[in-house]
Amino acid sequence: MRGRIGNLKKSLFLNYLLIFSILLFFGAIVLNIVIFKDFPALWFYAFCLILGIFELFKSRFFKLDSIFYLGNVVTLIGISGIIFLFTQTQAYSHIYILSSFLLSSFLTFIVCGQKFHLVIAYSLFFVLVFALIYTFSIISLPIFIAILCSFLVLLILIIIVNFIWS
Repeated sequence: MRGRIGNLKKSLFLNYLLIFSILLFFGAIVLNIVIFKDFPALWFYAFCLILGIFELFKSRFFKLDSIFYLGNVVTLIGISGIIFLFTQTQAYSHIYILSSFLLSSFLTFIVCGQKFHLVIAYSLFFVLVFALIYTFSIISLPIFIAILCSFLVLLILIIIVNFIWS
């Protein structure tokens, strides 16, 4: 049957995974309180990671590409948050978060085959490059805003042209 994994229904498997995820999250909260006292935001990123993994399983079981994108974004934000908390690079958190959206769009394009996500990933790549250049003070804020506005206008035009001619 298509709705089963072995002899177990997919929805029942997801319920077991949800219970395991909740227990894992409570374990992460206890670890955050007891061991990792210096990182007060760690519980949030652990929640993002656990929720994202659950959403990824759900998306693959029921072939939902929007949930796949959401699961990727939330999982990668959780991973990014844990990385920048432990490496003390909170000043570059916007780069980590932008990279999460870029990788999520690219993975959604690869797995689900949606060309729209490739356009988004391509646009986010250039925004990430210019955000890095701005972060390291190579360009000024007005130049950065002008570049972002031009990419936004170009992205809107590409989307309009693709919807009209497809």
